[in-house]
Amino acid sequence: MLAAAFTACGTSGSQSGANALYNSADSAMTAGNYELAEQMLDTLKVKYPGEIDAQRKGMHLRSIVMERKTIAEIEQTDSLKVLYAYRADSLKNYFKFVDNPQLVEGYYVVKELADDNLFARTGLEGRVSPSGEFYMISSLNGPAKRHSSVSVTVDGVTATSATVAYDGERNYRSGSTEMITFTGAECDSVGRVLAAHQGAPVKISYNGQSSYSVTLPRNDARSVGLAWALAYNMYQAKTMTLKREMLERKLMLARDQAARTSLDEDTAK
Repeated sequence: MLAAAFTACGTSGSQSGANALYNSADSAMTAGNYELAEQMLDTLKVKYPGEIDAQRKGMHLRSIVMERKTIAEIEQTDSLKVLYAYRADSLKNYFKFVDNPQLVEGYYVVKELADDNLFARTGLEGRVSPSGEFYMISSLNGPAKRHSSVSVTVDGVTATSATVAYDGERNYRSGSTEMITFTGAECDSVGRVLAAHQGAPVKISYNGQSSYSVTLPRNDARSVGLAWALAYNMYQAKTMTLKREMLERKLMLARDQAARTSLDEDTAK
């Protein structure tokens, strides 16, 4: 009889602890603290595996937590998508779309450089593809340096592009002109720095067999910074669209689980 009494007390204590954790998780969910609710449900699952009723209720509550958490994430994602799309649309006001039949596809470039011949001068130009890819073109006209990368220094901050070896295509030389097309990943740091320091004087260095440095024309620096910002916001808006699709699938799964665990709960009763 004494042993039975101890067993009953132990069972009662276990049930009480499990119920307390469940109730705390429910309160955390109601307060919108979904991470805390999930942590408490994890503790319930590990600490009281023998409390079948509490575990069953916990499974149902977990699906509700997932549903509400996902809805909150969808709302946040929608807000960010609108923000990034608005920024991208606003930035496009500074750009002109250049559709050159000699190129595979056109590109966005700041209006001031839309009719500029970069090949005929020394400078830098930022562009954005129709799909939102950022890229940059460097041009060195005159002193032969056989450059394969560029560095920009502004407000004491220096950023250097990746090295693009001479191949006659992306790294191109003709007469006294050297031109390199840098893809997004190769010039991201340059674009990011120029976007963050718009309007400040910029020194550009052409790095090759030797280095050649000049002051970068204001419109050139502006073109790279704005192009990077436009591409960044276009990319983020697309990312939010893809994230929302993923969250919608997650929400459907959470609701299916909620319906299934609710039926399990009703059957147990």
